[in-house]
Amino acid sequence: MQTADIIMLCAGTSSRMGRTNKMLLPYQGMTLASYSCMEALKFLSSLEDGGHLIVVTGYRHRELLSALKPCMAFVEASDRKVQLIVTRNENYRSGQFSSTRKGAEELRSGVPFFISLADMPDVEEKHYGLLGDMPEGVMAVRPFVEETPGHPVLHSPLFREKILRSPDSCTIRALLKNETVCEKHFTDRSWIKDLDTEEDLRLSQIL
Repeated sequence: MQTADIIMLCAGTSSRMGRTNKMLLPYQGMTLASYSCMEALKFLSSLEDGGHLIVVTGYRHRELLSALKPCMAFVEASDRKVQLIVTRNENYRSGQFSSTRKGAEELRSGVPFFISLADMPDVEEKHYGLLGDMPEGVMAVRPFVEETPGHPVLHSPLFREKILRSPDSCTIRALLKNETVCEKHFTDRSWIKDLDTEEDLRLSQIL
């Protein structure tokens, strides 16, 4: 893979966390959001032609923007063709797909792209590379742990237009239902471990 873009979703309200916005919690000397974005940037910087990280914010946008300063510094110091694009989804309460579509608006034409979730701190730089290149005739390369689909997911450039044409009520899973998907199976539960509740945070030793 010579180049790729990554859509990083961190626009939600963390409603199952009560008053806690998980994206802003401290993690590995940063915030949870900035840590996930940094791992994505490290992967992009390893590609021959670099890539773009598109971070979709929504809830508490300004605080997230401030939290991303370490990522901005990484981009500035990099000698690779890596860019960080932050875009706010004003309609973030409409659900995750509205944020995915907002991110898709910023994708480069003809470039394969990943969709990743910022609340999965066990996903590291290496996980992106493990999905490999986009096979010909395939719309997505998706990780699975046993029968559970995970993230990040690698998508064909052709999938961008399908996302942009779809309403907020749609889901990526529904869009891929009748498409050819390459399934890659792993035993590493990092692919499916997200943080949705305070109990998840305690188990991950974040709270």
